[in-house]
Amino acid sequence: MVYQLILTDRELSYDNYSEDFLIGFFLTQAQAEDTAQYYLENVQGFCEYDCTYRIVKKEIAGNPDHVVPESVWFVQGWNTNEYLDEIDIVESPCFLTEERAQEEFRLMQRANERAEWAISCYRIGDLHWTDGFVRV
Repeated sequence: MVYQLILTDRELSYDNYSEDFLIGFFLTQAQAEDTAQYYLENVQGFCEYDCTYRIVKKEIAGNPDHVVPESVWFVQGWNTNEYLDEIDIVESPCFLTEERAQEEFRLMQRANERAEWAISCYRIGDLHWTDGFVRV
């Protein structure tokens, strides 16, 4: 199991759209919570605005020996609305290898009609959006 930390700008979210920032994947929920608190209190772009967070517990598929990974792969598919915001997002569980993520990608493409797809690799504990963001 890994824990995906997502910060959300509530002011820029609306109806069926959430302005989300994937911060990273962590081995424990406590690590994810500590990182979220740090971002909400200290990182420019997150601490100035009405942001919140959620932690998503993600299964690591095909990991019967409960290997502690250095990185995980996962698949996302989405459509875009008239504002070019990502909507209708579907996600896979996490995988230990790119090959397994590629297999899941093909299965998900057959089951879900989406305009865009991504197969991504994230190192456990690495932080994304390290500089926050600025509204224009």
